[in-house]
Amino acid sequence: MNNKSYSVVGMGAALVDVFANVTEAVLTEIGSAKGSMSLISPDEALALEARVETHTRASGGSAGNTVAGIAALGMPTGFIGKVGSDALGKFFSDDLQRVQTAFASAPHAELPTGRCLVLITPDAERTMHTLLGASVATSVADLDTEMLAQTEILFGEAYIWDSPSAREAFLSAADIVSKNGGRVALSLSDPFCVGRHHSALEAALESHVDIMLANISEAEALFGTTDRSALTTAARAFGVEAAITMGPNGALLISPTEAFHVEAERVEDVVDLTGAGDQFAAGYLSGRALGIGLAHCGRRGALAAAEVIRHVGPRPQNDIAAVFETAGVAS
Repeated sequence: MNNKSYSVVGMGAALVDVFANVTEAVLTEIGSAKGSMSLISPDEALALEARVETHTRASGGSAGNTVAGIAALGMPTGFIGKVGSDALGKFFSDDLQRVQTAFASAPHAELPTGRCLVLITPDAERTMHTLLGASVATSVADLDTEMLAQTEILFGEAYIWDSPSAREAFLSAADIVSKNGGRVALSLSDPFCVGRHHSALEAALESHVDIMLANISEAEALFGTTDRSALTTAARAFGVEAAITMGPNGALLISPTEAFHVEAERVEDVVDLTGAGDQFAAGYLSGRALGIGLAHCGRRGALAAAEVIRHVGPRPQNDIAAVFETAGVAS
């Protein structure tokens, strides 16, 4: 572990999550596949919001949620993304300031702050409809080179590849971090996203990424298999460390020299699966930034994921540091 000023800096879509509970029938009427993420226009966002009753809002975006989880552990964090000059943009920026995460990007003067309408069905599954807005406008001009030079782990989401300017910015940021002794982590985000950018993501794994995070569907979309032995071989062929989550079946952790299976935490009172993967990443990456071994990092990820699915919203509400201490994986 290097002595960097920032343990983890996240980069991704700066979104505000807006939550609503819906029945299976309403979700069917809307026509969205359960558990999917679809991109919507401003008009579609207004039409959807008129059909449901929202009850909670929170700063979101996959990388933002992960960074918030790491910041909640008292570790120094930063975020790179773009919001609009509007009320939701201020809400997002104030939220990052509240959790003491550095965020210096200037707001976009024309595009609105992105938001994600999260529809939660009675089985706790979430279906997301995302208005990207200003989040797609992140560019190289938004990079803080001094912060990146002092970053232990840069963490990006594959959704970045949907924006050419954001993709260029992430790869430039990765170069700065790597040249200064840091590491680069990437979440595959969504199997459909992997399908859209399969070759480009493979290239990024080969050239820029040290740590890959994915769920089993995303890993299958990239590697074409769910077989654990084949996944291990594929990850090692790309030369990356990998953490692949498998829901209630735990997670597979792979390095060039080690492979572990980590059991999932049993949770009887599942309320909302939103953020489970994001908080697994928070537990895992916070441990890697501290120099903790793979097995304990996987356990941290499982514990963090178990906490967040007990309540509505993608960010931790309880003292995860204390949970890690009790479980013996704090260091």
